[in-house]
Amino acid sequence: MKTSTGTKQVFLKELREMARDRRVLQASIIMPIFMVALFIFIFGIIQSSVSDKPKIEIAVVTAAGIDTSQYIPEPLLDAITPVSSWEEGAQLVRDKSAQLVIEIKEDTRVNYRVGFLESAPLSGIALGTLQNELNKKNIALVKETLKVNNLPDQTDHNKIARENLDKDDGLAGSIIVSLLPYLIVLWAFQGGMSVVADLVAGEKERGTMETLLVSPVRRAAVALGKILAVMVVCFIGSLTTLAGVFLAATIKVPLTKNLFPTGVSIGVLDTIFAIVTILSLVAFFATLMVTIAARARNIREAQTHLGLLTFIILMPAVFSQIIGFTGLESATWVYWTPVLNAAVVIKNLILGSATMGQLAPVWIVNLILAAIFLRFSIQLFRKEEILLRV
Repeated sequence: MKTSTGTKQVFLKELREMARDRRVLQASIIMPIFMVALFIFIFGIIQSSVSDKPKIEIAVVTAAGIDTSQYIPEPLLDAITPVSSWEEGAQLVRDKSAQLVIEIKEDTRVNYRVGFLESAPLSGIALGTLQNELNKKNIALVKETLKVNNLPDQTDHNKIARENLDKDDGLAGSIIVSLLPYLIVLWAFQGGMSVVADLVAGEKERGTMETLLVSPVRRAAVALGKILAVMVVCFIGSLTTLAGVFLAATIKVPLTKNLFPTGVSIGVLDTIFAIVTILSLVAFFATLMVTIAARARNIREAQTHLGLLTFIILMPAVFSQIIGFTGLESATWVYWTPVLNAAVVIKNLILGSATMGQLAPVWIVNLILAAIFLRFSIQLFRKEEILLRV
């Protein structure tokens, strides 16, 4: 029987069996959508917390002869709680009933004694707000003094005009752009891992592998058919992640509406390149996992080895989330490092900044690794050892 015909038969057989397996549905479709929804929900809460100004309470020590209200910036006047002593205000701060305690003393200049809790985030925010408002007030006083004395105003001598050079349309305008590549890589691997142990080592235990190998189908076709089936599950897992993001963006709810300010569109060419990148990555993943499962004696051993492999595979994906802080994101070695290169390039494609100089190394590395492990897996299927190692 021709290898292509045998591969097709094995491939379709595996797809039928996986379609009946609820674990495949859960690992490749339900879980990616659930995890994407969870991450988007968490990001929505974080963004909502950051964008909505928290309520600030300030304990101000009142003293005879001092009108403290004239020294507190106007935006904070409604947050004032008068107290009779510093100790009383400090206790309110410790009890989290107030974020700051302020004592004002008049001398040659106004001195502010401010107490806060370094361990309390809201206390730090309140301190920053107070400092910012006092700076504005000081600048206003300087401007007024200069104007009264007919002096030129130099307070705005140096100005900064900020301009974001990032692409700001589609997914590139979303704050989850850095998280999405990690989720795509994660579920591309997890999707295949959910079925590969049963697909190879499981057939050894059940005795069906022997029946398959003595059939007219060539053993190379058996290996290739199983690899293609795993690739389909890996690819579905990664695409389901994208579908979860598009679904979250389509459903307009208050918690997530600000996460996608400009929609979720991606350029056609970038989409094609992203699909090719994901396909090359899942080819590497599928051949690697089938090779490991073929070497295993049983399902338990396969799952143990694949579990250890998860940490090795996901470490580069995790590093892709922090590489932007290291200044190494444009380093040449990044685009030749397996898994890491795919996550970085997918992110660049979403941002619309990927180049062929970045894409080519990713495809080359993934396809070379896929070819190496494809050869290993075919060799394992051609040996009788694949049946005897049980």
